Amino acid sequence: MLGWSKPVKPDLEMSEVWNAFLAKGIAHPQIIVVGDAILDCYLQGESKSRFESPVPIVTVNDRKQIPGGAADTAFYLKSIGCQVIFLSVIGEDWEGHLLRQTLEESGITTSYLLTHTLRQTLTRQRIMLGSQLLVRTDSGSTDAIDSCTEQALINQLKNCFAQCQAVIVCDYGYGIVTQRLKDSLAQLQHSFPHVLIIHEKIIHEKITEVEAQKPLSSAHSPFLFSNKHISNSDELLALVNSDGIAGRKIVFTNGCFDILHAGHVSYLQRAKALGDILIIGVNSDNSIRRLKGPTRPINTLEDRIQVLAALDCVDYLIAFEEDSPSKLIGKLCPDIYVKGGDYTKETLPETPVVEEYGGVIEFLPFVENRSTTKIIKRILQGKN
Repeated sequence: MLGWSKPVKPDLEMSEVWNAFLAKGIAHPQIIVVGDAILDCYLQGESKSRFESPVPIVTVNDRKQIPGGAADTAFYLKSIGCQVIFLSVIGEDWEGHLLRQTLEESGITTSYLLTHTLRQTLTRQRIMLGSQLLVRTDSGSTDAIDSCTEQALINQLKNCFAQCQAVIVCDYGYGIVTQRLKDSLAQLQHSFPHVLIIHEKIIHEKITEVEAQKPLSSAHSPFLFSNKHISNSDELLALVNSDGIAGRKIVFTNGCFDILHAGHVSYLQRAKALGDILIIGVNSDNSIRRLKGPTRPINTLEDRIQVLAALDCVDYLIAFEEDSPSKLIGKLCPDIYVKGGDYTKETLPETPVVEEYGGVIEFLPFVENRSTTKIIKRILQGKN
């Protein structure tokens, strides 16, 4: 089965980029994606191994090709409504043809995709037996592109740069993003400052892969995006109503999350399981002081958001200054509002606003003997 549609998974940093453009009234920003294009192949089958066979024998009954690497980033941006210019180099081979086909079927133009007769298209092939991955094979050219191809890629970048609103560089170390290309991008960025994100994967001795994200140069980087933190409710509303998220079940909860512990993690994981997108309203420092007293919070809002953002179950975070997030809930109208089991509908301040727009309220029990207050008490007892 060729041209399989990859399920859209929210890429949080990319969503933040698009969200920022929505806030400025740019519904379909034009974004350049440049980097290593990879074809991801999945061979799904069933075992036909005989007793005497020393290795598994898999009869393939399904074959899927999806964009990988920089092509995956282009695919995601296209799925959330961006206009994508995809710049890369592939081989003049069957794998390159399949990659072009999958991109075109996703609505991404391949007119900017360069072909080199001496390169092999980067391909990752996985053989699956049911849900079990048996083996993955990697193939394709990983040496740096030659100077002529490099110049052609730089020329395309220069021709497209002024008309776009953002540039995403996906460098996996497979020879497409050369130093000359980076230098050219820095010069362009100096003349026409854009939103710029660079993803780099550095491979140490072909054993340990370390993911890194960094701006090309602090002097040329006009933005800093945190991955999951949305700065205001208008931007968050635009995001939840976007094509990429509309129709998904939105779950909202809120709290101080001053010292994150196992009870918090369990609670948030169970909240996420109720829907598709989990949004957390985080009390500001001033809000916590009013609710908990002058000695709280222990951790600042910035620190609390950074820790919460590290949880896989959390999709978006937004701070609020009020004692209750009722105003925020009334604006976002989440499908499900989640609170801890120590509340009831009668004692929950947010009940009226949720019931007014027809939302659902769910109460989740807390993990026993897990609370920030108890942790603080144990710390103080230890000091004494």
